[in-house]
Amino acid sequence: MALSGEQIEATTRTLVDLYRDAEQSILAEVTRRLATGIDAADWQVQRLGALATLRSAVERVLALVAEDTSGRIRDMLAAAYRTGQATATAGIPARLLPRDPDAGRATGVIRAQGIRAGVMESLAAALLDDVGQRHSNVLRHVMDVYRSVVQRATAVSVAGGMTRRQASQWAYQKFIDQGITSFTDVRGRQWRLSSYVEMAARTVTQRAAVQGQTDRLTTLGIDLVIVSDSPRECERCRPWEGTVLSISGAERGRVEVPSAVDEGRTVTVDVAGTVEQARAAGLQHPNCTHSLRAYLPGVTRRPAQPTVNPDGYEAKDRQRAIERQIRRWKERETGALTPEAKTAARAKIRAWQKTMREHLAANPELKRLRYREQPGAGSRPASMPSPAATPIPPALPQRIRAPQPPPRVDDLPGLLDVDLKQAAGRDMAGDVMADIVGGEYAGLIVEVNGVESYDEFGHAGDLHGILVRAKIYADALDGTEVGNVQRAFYRDDDGQLVAVHAFLQLARDQRGKGFASEFNGHLEDWYRSQGITRIEVHANIDIGGYTWASHGYDFADEESAEAVLHRLRREIRTTTDEAQIEQAKAILERAEYEPFGSDNYPSAWEISQCGRSADSVDWIGKQAMLGSDWEGVKWL
Repeated sequence: MALSGEQIEATTRTLVDLYRDAEQSILAEVTRRLATGIDAADWQVQRLGALATLRSAVERVLALVAEDTSGRIRDMLAAAYRTGQATATAGIPARLLPRDPDAGRATGVIRAQGIRAGVMESLAAALLDDVGQRHSNVLRHVMDVYRSVVQRATAVSVAGGMTRRQASQWAYQKFIDQGITSFTDVRGRQWRLSSYVEMAARTVTQRAAVQGQTDRLTTLGIDLVIVSDSPRECERCRPWEGTVLSISGAERGRVEVPSAVDEGRTVTVDVAGTVEQARAAGLQHPNCTHSLRAYLPGVTRRPAQPTVNPDGYEAKDRQRAIERQIRRWKERETGALTPEAKTAARAKIRAWQKTMREHLAANPELKRLRYREQPGAGSRPASMPSPAATPIPPALPQRIRAPQPPPRVDDLPGLLDVDLKQAAGRDMAGDVMADIVGGEYAGLIVEVNGVESYDEFGHAGDLHGILVRAKIYADALDGTEVGNVQRAFYRDDDGQLVAVHAFLQLARDQRGKGFASEFNGHLEDWYRSQGITRIEVHANIDIGGYTWASHGYDFADEESAEAVLHRLRREIRTTTDEAQIEQAKAILERAEYEPFGSDNYPSAWEISQCGRSADSVDWIGKQAMLGSDWEGVKWL
């Protein structure tokens, strides 16, 4: 409300620059370690063996950033609050403003200011906690990137005829473009660390400035404000340009209010809504160019016709797109492992800088912000689509040309439309799924090693589904494989999104340590964010029947239920515990007269717990489920 986009950028720049510098430090560290001894015969062994020292180096960088972040955030919010207060009455002569509160109200004002100090501290603490939680996500991703590049480079150089240096460059630059310090939030969106910090800082800074402005206006008894007229408005903000809003909501619609200059006279004012309503509709988004100022009835003049200049907004958006390309190629230059890649990146930088000069010459109202052309700048994740752009400058000849993937798609509906018959489509989908599925869970490492088409029979078909294959490792240092996992996704005949837990195999000595719960819990959060309605599973293989039942999966069809009930009948013959036998018979009797699918029909979970007591390690329901084979479903 109180600050323009440029003012917010200036206020948050110190904090965001800290994280941009940290990203570049981490990128340089990873690049240096990958390049060390890259032509040696034992490069893969040496590089994987150095993971512990890399982790320590990245942890040191993040720790230094965390130490410096607290003070910068508090200084940032204090500056925003003061600026909000200062801009509250900008441009209005002091003689026209209401008098400051009298002494009788002073105590209340002081008390309110104390409360506001608490609000600022709460905002700072919330932002610190939010950003701090991202550090662990980033650390895990950096380690995953490093390990994946080493392994991919070795595999590609053997199978594809590239040198190891060339293969490493091919694998590494994909991660550089996505952001080596990136992470995926619970809604499935990918962020660079600095981009997330910038977004969060802009949002909280605007809130602090709003508080400062409204506090100042409220103490002066001013409730109405007017939205500025920006020459580069967007679609969300355009309806609010030049409108009058109420801070408290006390005034709405067409109202008569006292004139600020003619005592005893009233002025008709059209109040479009409240400040909160306008902000909820999109006004004052983080990159908004609008601001608010006090509206004095009878003094403030509304613009006769708000300026509409969508071309100005598009020109600014195009400038941001060019800045992203300059940053992209500067990051590639930093992460270059071959002389050819470094030369090609430098040529691209020069070409895009020329495009920027031409664009600014054609749009003189824009100004060049060179710090936004430095790696790590910007608030848009690399995976998000850029606005329509003019043709990319022609590329100079390169000795190494990596395959160009299709545009990255981060949502599941979009991924299901990707042509997985093409290698480029599989590579792109594999990279996206690596960010979603891959990672560390209960001390084990999951690494996606491929995607392919999927139908209900688990092979290429006409469902337009996607099957994700991944390996599970004991840790990131020795690369010991301890299991495999497969997850699939498709649309059913009703158009509903479905997840399939197709396969999970884990070494016996790794079971019971919480991997399945943490891994599946992470995926279920993502499933819900993508609109998946149910999870299907084929419960079999050793302990699978019992495990899925105990995790809340139920029978998908009556045939599956009957198969398990038959096993329960068989267990009655071999069990000597009368209490357990009685519980099992009660379940079987209920299954006889209750229709399948009704609320009282025995569930898979109920059967799995049949005969269980607080101190038991084995019971009749568990034995019936172990080794069973049934189709299950869990509704989300």
